[in-house]
Amino acid sequence: YQVYKTATFLISWFEESLSKIFPLDMALNSVDDSYDGCREKMANLVETKYLKKEMQSNFANAWKHAEKNYKPPGDNLTKNHSIAIYDFNNAVHAIQILKKTQKECILTCRRTNVSFKKSVLNKEVRFGSFASSSFNHTKTNVFGNKSCFKIYTCESANLTKYSKYDKEEEVLIPPYETFKVTAVKKRKHQKDLWCDTVFTLKSSGKRSDLNCALFKKPSKTITKY
Repeated sequence: YQVYKTATFLISWFEESLSKIFPLDMALNSVDDSYDGCREKMANLVETKYLKKEMQSNFANAWKHAEKNYKPPGDNLTKNHSIAIYDFNNAVHAIQILKKTQKECILTCRRTNVSFKKSVLNKEVRFGSFASSSFNHTKTNVFGNKSCFKIYTCESANLTKYSKYDKEEEVLIPPYETFKVTAVKKRKHQKDLWCDTVFTLKSSGKRSDLNCALFKKPSKTITKY
């Protein structure tokens, strides 16, 4: 009976998510710390305090699983950074190290199976969390075709060499990167469109409302391109 109740709840939650229309905005409640000015201090705190604590919890199993899938790729990353990317932990620090060798802006795509508000043309938005995208939208069909994104990103990192699913050609976009919505296309107006709605986003800068929040009063940092 309990299993039945749990399954019913999950199905209801999934159906509600599919029918709900989500906002596409600056995600002001995002945890968006970019560690600008406190990167080394934060890395030391993670190594000496938080990682030790988390390794005593269920997180240890995820870390050990990631460690088994570690690939030594180069690009100045330590083994822990590579494991962290695989498990989406310490991602900010790892992305910023990768950006030292991946300096160019790139074109990626992101598929979802949910609906977003469409009245966002020329508005500035953020994803609000780490967002996985891909170089090739035909390789990520499993993630949905309801609302999709064509993304010109300048703060992301190519994770193809680190990801468990390297054939997806994954690119990870940080929560602090901002975008301008330059186009909103709908399949009902363009029959050959690869999703019901495709939002085109162009990187416009960075915004971190919680920069170095663990070490001082949170400060907002905004960078425009």
